[in-house]
Parts: sequence; structure tokens; C-alpha cells
Amino acid sequence: MLVKALMLQKEELITGTPDESLKIALNKINERNFLSIPVVDGKKFAGVISREKIFDEYFEIGGNREDYLDNTKIKKIIRTDIPSVRPQDEIEKAAQALINYGVPFVAVINEADEFEGIITHFTIFKEFLSILGIDRGKRLSVIAYDIPGQIAKLSEIISRNGGDILSFVVLDPKIKTEVKEIVVRIKANNFAEIVEAVSRAGFRVQ
Repeated sequence: MLVKALMLQKEELITGTPDESLKIALNKINERNFLSIPVVDGKKFAGVISREKIFDEYFEIGGNREDYLDNTKIKKIIRTDIPSVRPQDEIEKAAQALINYGVPFVAVINEADEFEGIITHFTIFKEFLSILGIDRGKRLSVIAYDIPGQIAKLSEIISRNGGDILSFVVLDPKIKTEVKEIVVRIKANNFAEIVEAVSRAGFRVQ
């Protein structure tokens, strides 16, 4: 799946500009109970401003809170080291950036270097749940040796016994033996019979 299919479009976002005051930024953040918002300079992505950064800077500097919020511009404390992806990039690239950089979102920048939108942790997590087929069908989890043909064999057993495969995910259980956990979501009226057939074929059902 590509980034453009899951990103939040810039028109949907609450954003700030570099020359706005921190008071305006904080009001925008608090209105929607956000932790941060993107900062956009014209058509260009400038960075992110967060509630945490605003208050960290205030407590470090001290002084009058209202003066600080009214007279300090976003550009003074903006975070600019936000990774970006293209709309045509695969969603895995955005997920990896979120993990590696510890940022609230990844900016989506087009070929003209213009801001298109963002990808958030929630977006990735929601898509992951969709891939796993949560709330659809019955869940079958099996442990299989990591050898060629296991997925094809399991699929054939399920299909032969009347099961409709809704999703198929292979997980690495992080153990020393060379095995994989295969999680399948199945739509079937005879789920118990399918589980029995899978077990008879040598798969270890979780």
C-alpha cells in the first residue's frame, strides 16, 4: 500500500505558521486536544510545534507566562528534524521512519517539495489491525517450520475444507528454533473441522 492511500491530507489538518505566536499555536493544540501540530510556511513544510516543547521552553526561560506566549514566535522553538516521505512511497517506509525518529508524525512531501499531508502512528496502527482482519472471521494461529511451501500447504488445507481466507500474516516469534507463527483469519461455518484438518497435517495450532 502506498502512503497516498493512508495519509491525512493537508486540508484536513490544523496547522500553524512560523510567524504565529505560541499563544495561537497552543490554542490550536488545545482546541482539539492534540499533542502537536504541523507548521507550514506557504506550501512548504517547516516542522512541528508541540505542547510539551512550548512548556519546556517556558519553564527553562521563566518570566511571565502570558508575555512568553504572546511574544514568542513558533519559529523560535519549532522542531525541524521531522522525516518525510513521498505520496508514492510504500507505507512501510513511513512506519520505519516513525519508529526510528520517535516523532509524532511523518510529513508527506510531493515531488515539488510541497507539503501534502502527514502519516501518524494511529494511521499505521489502524492499517495493521485491518491487515490482521480484527473483528472479521475466526482466528487460526499455527506454528510451522520455516521451510518453503508451508504457506501454500496451509492455504490448500483451509480452501479444501471450505474456508474463506480473509487475511494471512506471517510473524517471527523471536525464538531460537527455525519456526514461524502464521496467523490466518478465516470465514467458515465449520471452523472446528478446519482446525482439526490443519492439526492432522502436522501444523501446531496455538
